[in-house]
Amino acid sequence: MEIGFDLGANVPSGVFALHAVIAVVFVGLAGVNGANGETIGLAIYLAMAGMIAIVGVMAARIVARR
Repeated sequence: MEIGFDLGANVPSGVFALHAVIAVVFVGLAGVNGANGETIGLAIYLAMAGMIAIVGVMAARIVARR
């Protein structure tokens, strides 16, 4: 999958990895909300995780161009 930069030990990969880790935390929080039956919390945390992951891809592409 082409995301605009090469994976490896470089700054864009680090930027993406940081965002991906934070997104995984929010997916975990969504799982806790889903297990408790709180659908609005589940939806909000999943949306936040998706947006953080998308921002990570966009930020990594910007850093890769500089």
